[in-house]
Amino acid sequence: MLAELKIKNKYLEYINAFLEKFTVFLKNLPTSDGKESVDSMSWLKQSTLKVPLDLAFLKVTKQKPFKFQYIQPNKDPFLIGAAAIHNLLGPQIQADICVVIPPQCFQKDDWLNMVYDQKRAYYLTYIAQHILKSNDFEDIGEENLKFNYYNNNPLKPVLEIRPASKLSSKLSIRLLVVGDEMSFKLNRFVPWNNNIRLSLFDEEANDDSVPFATPSYNANLLFDITMEQNQKLLREVFENRKNLQEGLTLLKVWLRQRQLDKGINGFNAHLLAMFIVYLFKQRKLHMNMSSYQVARNVWNQLAFSSWHESNKGPTLCPSININANQPTLEQMHAYHPVVFIDVTGYHNLCFNVTLDIYELVRFEAKLAVQMLNDVKLNSFQLLFMNKFPLYSQCDHILKINKTDAVEQILDMHVGPADKCNFAGHTYLQLLKVVTRLLSKGLGKRVRFLIPLQQDVPSWSLVEHPTTGYEYLHLGLILNGEQSLEILDKGPESIDEKASEFRKFWGDKAQLRRFQDGTITEAVVWALAKDDLSKKRLVARSVVLHLLHHHLQLEAKDVEYVAGEYDVVFKINKAYKMDIIVEKYGIHPDADAEALSLRVIREFDNLARKLTNLKELPLEIVSIAGVSPVLRYCDPQPVLPTARNIRQQFHATQIQQGIIQLGLSNKWPTELTALRAIKTAFYLQIGKLLQEQHQLPTKVTYGGIMVLHQGYCFNFEIAHPKEVGLLKREKTEKGVTKYVDCTASIALEKRHYILPKVAGALKALYQKHNSFGPAVMISKRWLYSQLVDDCLWPDECTELLIASQYQKRANSLITNAPQMGFIRFLQLLAVTNWKTEMILINFNDNMEGKTTLVRIDCICKRDHFPPLCIVTSYDQSHYGHVWSSAEQPNPFVLARVTLLARQCLDYLERSLISPTRFIKPSKLFMPCSEGYHLIIQIKPDNVTNTLAHEFGSAFVEYSKPNWRLPLAGTNFLKTAVEQLREAYSDYAAFFYNPCGGKEIAVIWKPGIFENKEFKVTDVQACSLTKDGKRMQVNKDVLIEDFKFILKDFYLRIGSVESVREASCISFTKPTTKRYFNAIKQQKVISTKTFDKTKV
Repeated sequence: MLAELKIKNKYLEYINAFLEKFTVFLKNLPTSDGKESVDSMSWLKQSTLKVPLDLAFLKVTKQKPFKFQYIQPNKDPFLIGAAAIHNLLGPQIQADICVVIPPQCFQKDDWLNMVYDQKRAYYLTYIAQHILKSNDFEDIGEENLKFNYYNNNPLKPVLEIRPASKLSSKLSIRLLVVGDEMSFKLNRFVPWNNNIRLSLFDEEANDDSVPFATPSYNANLLFDITMEQNQKLLREVFENRKNLQEGLTLLKVWLRQRQLDKGINGFNAHLLAMFIVYLFKQRKLHMNMSSYQVARNVWNQLAFSSWHESNKGPTLCPSININANQPTLEQMHAYHPVVFIDVTGYHNLCFNVTLDIYELVRFEAKLAVQMLNDVKLNSFQLLFMNKFPLYSQCDHILKINKTDAVEQILDMHVGPADKCNFAGHTYLQLLKVVTRLLSKGLGKRVRFLIPLQQDVPSWSLVEHPTTGYEYLHLGLILNGEQSLEILDKGPESIDEKASEFRKFWGDKAQLRRFQDGTITEAVVWALAKDDLSKKRLVARSVVLHLLHHHLQLEAKDVEYVAGEYDVVFKINKAYKMDIIVEKYGIHPDADAEALSLRVIREFDNLARKLTNLKELPLEIVSIAGVSPVLRYCDPQPVLPTARNIRQQFHATQIQQGIIQLGLSNKWPTELTALRAIKTAFYLQIGKLLQEQHQLPTKVTYGGIMVLHQGYCFNFEIAHPKEVGLLKREKTEKGVTKYVDCTASIALEKRHYILPKVAGALKALYQKHNSFGPAVMISKRWLYSQLVDDCLWPDECTELLIASQYQKRANSLITNAPQMGFIRFLQLLAVTNWKTEMILINFNDNMEGKTTLVRIDCICKRDHFPPLCIVTSYDQSHYGHVWSSAEQPNPFVLARVTLLARQCLDYLERSLISPTRFIKPSKLFMPCSEGYHLIIQIKPDNVTNTLAHEFGSAFVEYSKPNWRLPLAGTNFLKTAVEQLREAYSDYAAFFYNPCGGKEIAVIWKPGIFENKEFKVTDVQACSLTKDGKRMQVNKDVLIEDFKFILKDFYLRIGSVESVREASCISFTKPTTKRYFNAIKQQKVISTKTFDKTKV
């Protein structure tokens, strides 16, 4: 990897050549004529360039006039940062050059009220103006120069220079101007000093008030005037030490993949480099270490560091250099949450790093060490190759985008101390006010509050500087089970702190009596009996209440991204729930997750009844559920609607179970006889259930169906001899041997592998309750894109998401199903399926075989399916159990990958920008373009899904049908299977298995081209006009489709014609519901709820 990351010599040569040319340019750029007032600088008035510092953005209204003169630097410009220590990193190479402003440019008191910052901006503008005029840079025009901010800091503009050559796409050079270390005394910038007067913002201070300390602004200046000394130390340590350089490269890749270095609050690569210097000085790193050992030691030291604890922050300042005016570590910790002292002893390198960002970096470092110690993990892939965007690490995201809301917070809730300290920077003021409030209110519910900031885009020299970020995006990483806490218990009413508690929580605080007899103030956010989906949004309720109570922000003034996509597994609002609610006590707003628990309970109750049947020839040893709903992975709500009508079972879904019987050597050795014995067992089980429990049963070829409490269950008996008999075959010499075949692998999967995996997935949900709903959302998204179970097996979705939950440390596993879905999209979008496999080692059952399996898959990749998934229960069939060459085939896999990338792109843009988050109705709707033919099925033949529906992309409206189908029947699925079986060589067929009533058809490329006449290939063909060749006839194919579908299709045609016909033939009711209140009594579905039937 290090070899691949190495920068090509042509970039390094260009950087060095530019530095030499720029050095000559500065030496030839003379000092300007005299000092000019900032309001009347002739050189600026004659130019179209704009100074890259916006005082209006910083709310500065009363700036004291000063004079400026460009004075030629008395020091040569020099490379800083990565370029100086030979540690540049692509793909976008950025080399920084530092220009030192001579001390003569500054006058007395220029360190006050941002005069220094303004002079620095004028100095940079003057250089930019003369670069455009210089003959030395004839190839550089105005389009090659841009202004930007250093780390999004509006007080630190930089000049970006793009080469005029082809290198411009990957290389940029930034000019950063800083004050000379002799310009000011360092002790002027100790944290407790005030260098920003309140009058700068047109506010009057009290006569007897003490000036506010401005530690943040002071550190901002110290960053500049200590630049030379700190960069000198960096060069001394890294020069000619390749192991340190490469170790830093590894650490930078690790940091960048997690986006922890972004923005003004980021933990950037400069801090890592200085920390390496610190460890080298402390003799924790030495020359004999490899780059890997350097990175490992840095992670280890960082993981157990305590930069936030008093007197424990590291310092690069030698003890012999400490003087009386220098601040102590204890004093530094009093003004900064995170402390790392530079070589001068005055500057805190972490002055802008928030405590939560530091703790997240520390946690990631600890996680990196754990990964390296775990031999079962592919740690290289997880540490350096996989991207973990910072927003995807957050469970919830708070976005305060509206200008009115921002101004309201600044005007009403930002004190003069913060305004001075942050020099009017809107973003930092917002961040402090909001995080301080939410940290106190959320308490242990939240682990980290992470500012989400993107790089400010550069702007033209002739444009006014960009206002940067005048909004706040805050990511919440929740704290596992504690995030579900529904109660905030306060002090007793007689306690002195009770009034403070009531003041903080407002009208939410109530006096409550608890079971232990105590009477205290408390805030209740949900009921104990509420579903998990509601408890997951307790943090949302807390945040919105605090913003309203303390900052007077209404819910419409902010955007809180959490739980928007939970609607996809909620019950369809159009379905009439009255009778079910009355009979079974199901809440009308229940979702598939809550209803799954009811199904599991009834399955367990029925399993106990089966296990207790004593009159069977063999006892029932175990019963395992294998349906998705029994592991909380079915997006379609399952209601107790199954009924026995005229000796026929009617149900929308059947839940499958596998029965294991006791051992016996009397089972026959012929497959037909064995299956006949199994049928006899089914008959006996059905008889006993009817006699002892009065349960309706029905024996079929595939098992025994049982109706129990409104649910339909089907049980199969598993016997290992059946798998062996399917494998048995005789050679030409009459020798019997056992060979795996498609049927034996499928049966082994259904009877033995799937029950184990289903149990493991259920246990995974019980450990991380966001797993099941994340699977539901992901399945529903695939269905909405017309990717059904036959194209992409449901188990593949479940296992892919399970791998996401297993490869991360527990505390990094998302607590939000919605974010679990986004991570699933990331996995689909970034994985190279041609080379990679997904391995899920449930309960560590593979016992060190994971490496061998991975190597085998890499070496024999062509022998494995396009989507290769392996679990620890696959036994000898690993790689071929959950997917095959056709499920999904390479085309479907490529299509799903493309859809995931496109969807992820939309989601990312809506999450990290001020735009609103994408609504589920836009995300869970297929694109209607690209399909050649649409087959609309008669609505009466397809039962509507009980899950929330978003409508159809192909028809304007479809009449609902709530009629219960015969158990085990699915007309739409059967029709599509028949079409695929007969015409898969001519077309591809797609449908939505969750509520779809249309079949979309795409003709295979080149299918209608002329071809040679072959007797074996004449289906749907007709002769061409010359009678020598033949051509597939589209009209014949369509007529064949009609014949297969017979009277079940409504219309067949293009997308446009079907949509137009659906508009003409049906008028949508005025009510938002599918049926009005008068006609609700006549809905067919209600007729099935006959209380006299079981």
